[in-house]
Amino acid sequence: MLTQRSRHHLLQRLFWNERGAAIVSRAIQFERKFDAVVRNYSLMGETNGERWLPSLLDDEPVVFDVGFHDGASTGAILRARPKSRVIAFDPSRFALRQYEAKFLEDDRVILENYGLSNRPGEAEFYDYDNMCNSFSPRKETLESPTVYTVPVTTIDNYCGEHGIEHIDFLKIDAEGFDLHVLEGARELLSAQGADIFVFEFASGWSASKRYLWEAAELLDPLPYTLYHLFNGFLCPFIYDVKIDSSCTLPAMYVGVSDRRLAWGDIPLRDYGF
Repeated sequence: MLTQRSRHHLLQRLFWNERGAAIVSRAIQFERKFDAVVRNYSLMGETNGERWLPSLLDDEPVVFDVGFHDGASTGAILRARPKSRVIAFDPSRFALRQYEAKFLEDDRVILENYGLSNRPGEAEFYDYDNMCNSFSPRKETLESPTVYTVPVTTIDNYCGEHGIEHIDFLKIDAEGFDLHVLEGARELLSAQGADIFVFEFASGWSASKRYLWEAAELLDPLPYTLYHLFNGFLCPFIYDVKIDSSCTLPAMYVGVSDRRLAWGDIPLRDYGF
């Protein structure tokens, strides 16, 4: 029977050569595709469930689109629920141009051209003129950003100022500041003021030095259950340090209020892979 040491030496001899390295490369490529397609560690909105989520909303939902960017999410929500009222947030100049080009004449959509975080004030914004716009400098891009100062507020402050007590859907794609946005919505979430929220866990979290376990701890005392989004169903979230890598296992996570969950119409599957 082989010992652990002898097994390691055997595997090294098998794969630490040109032919073995080629096999390993193909195996890694398959593993990455398996993670993205089957385990749904994917940011592809057309197949990861993002486009399915609006089907869980009422016919006339109130939606917060945090991280409007080019308006793709807002457009998808309006196609699924044409009577939606969307309040979008994005501090970038690019987002303002996109809003003016696509939705300026659409009275269903309002763009608030500032940022959301966990406290009001001002912050430096790193504008790469692409999907990586963020409040933190990004390491995965070689482009030099345009840096400018933008106003920021919190969801709780915004709702208080505008008399909003309930929203149906809170979509957050803040390029690493998703947790900051949730922290700024404690009052709303404590009152189950958002039926469903979704946030993106991706490389921006590394730039902002935040972790998935922090999101789990934030939500633990709140009347919400956290799920991993799949295409057509939700899977109960179970924290494992192995998935707390925003660079290699990006995913979409969904929070559902106890009140909304009690409706009993959301498909759930307990997948352990």
